[in-house]
Amino acid sequence: MGRVLYVDDDVQLAGLLSQRLARLGHSLLAYSDATQALHAFNDSPDGFDLVLTDMSMPHTSGLEFAQEILKVRSAARVIIASGCEDPNWAPFARSVGVEAVLLKPFHVQEFAQTISELLSR
Repeated sequence: MGRVLYVDDDVQLAGLLSQRLARLGHSLLAYSDATQALHAFNDSPDGFDLVLTDMSMPHTSGLEFAQEILKVRSAARVIIASGCEDPNWAPFARSVGVEAVLLKPFHVQEFAQTISELLSR
């Protein structure tokens, strides 16, 4: 199945999502630090089927992180999850190559199912 790189400063959420994705046959490599996640991606840019990032993180935004990922591999499938209700940033994110923007709050099972559906495309 799919291998997902996930960065979110909410470690507990990453753990829950990892468990749900594993039940669906996917693996998730989670980081709470965007710099460490970017290093992991740089070490193996073709080793991930999907990159998922939170929008609001310390020291960087999910959009900035996504742009760095897309510089390394322009065909990377990047998704940003956000609780931000500002309608202006999502179209910009899509215009620079982000595949999808998912809104928080969400139920972990529904979120995992959405990721599974995106991976099966």
